[in-house]
Amino acid sequence: MKFKYFSIILLVILSSSCKDQDDSKYQIEEPTKEHGIEQKIEPYQYGPGDVVFRGYLDKTGNMWFATSNEGVFKYDGRTFTNISKDNGLCSNEVNAITQDQNGAMWFGTDKGLCTYDGDNFVHISLPREDTISVSPETGRPSRQSERVLSIIQAKNGDIWIGTDAEGAYRYDGDNFQSYLKFEGKLQPHDNKYNNCITNIIEDKNGHIWIGSFTHGGLNKFDGKKMIHHPLKDGYGDGMISTSYKDKMGNLWFGTRNSGIYKYDYQRFQNIKDEKSNEQIAMASVIEDKNGAIWIGSFARKGVYRYNNDSFVPLEINGSEKLNDIKFVSEDKDGNIWFGGRYGLLCRYDGRNLKDFTEIKRMN
Repeated sequence: MKFKYFSIILLVILSSSCKDQDDSKYQIEEPTKEHGIEQKIEPYQYGPGDVVFRGYLDKTGNMWFATSNEGVFKYDGRTFTNISKDNGLCSNEVNAITQDQNGAMWFGTDKGLCTYDGDNFVHISLPREDTISVSPETGRPSRQSERVLSIIQAKNGDIWIGTDAEGAYRYDGDNFQSYLKFEGKLQPHDNKYNNCITNIIEDKNGHIWIGSFTHGGLNKFDGKKMIHHPLKDGYGDGMISTSYKDKMGNLWFGTRNSGIYKYDYQRFQNIKDEKSNEQIAMASVIEDKNGAIWIGSFARKGVYRYNNDSFVPLEINGSEKLNDIKFVSEDKDGNIWFGGRYGLLCRYDGRNLKDFTEIKRMN
């Protein structure tokens, strides 16, 4: 199987002339020369529908990036490899990535699940019902969709899958079990249930937490039953955008309208900026190797660091491009990656911000 390799070695990466107070630089592409003739690289015209949804570090140190229209990009520290439908991927819309205990990659797409062992792709369809199912309580139907938005493998080997309309599934390799299909509110545009599960995480006790972005709130599966957590103070309308487990095992939950919550297994703490009393609409959160908390936000200033009492925006040369961030991730060398709309992909090494938006797809 041949893949298209995108090498960045031949690109001359120079810093911009602008400097801020800490002398940080924003690195961009410059024209190249071939046979003494300057050649300008023509940028690809990304639109708002071109999104880099996820960044994922695999067990061997490669970074994987999921996109809305270009499949996935694999980055080994020097070279980008684009993997798409042309190579066997079941769809070019990839919303989620994980790696299982055997080293195989799992991709959540708009056509269900796709696994990749480095040589072969396997397409796993989500369950399809012959008739549209309805809620036993209201008699209202649920919208049907194959789109997968989140995916993890639990310690016991089960694969947990979040869909954009039909709640969550647990997959043991043979059978699917459905959860939370009719939770949340009816959607006004089609008068159907649409429980969109954007995030799933396993806590230190092996319990599975499932977050809904369509007013279904936050639910925990303890192995036997599903427990709803209302997050009473300041919780808002039940739209959970992301979840994360830090090094101490604490859970972090981001909401669309009610800021950030931290859960220490005793209580939920609604985290605000103590200086401004503002909340952050969080799309992603990680704790880096140095213990710093990074937050990617839907907001105009899309990247923040949390210093235990306030949210500090990342303000260096080029950071004005970090808007509507969809993910924050850390690579094996401690670099922080950001992705979002218009094909945005950037890396921050603690000093310089380097833009890979165009580089990732160039020869």
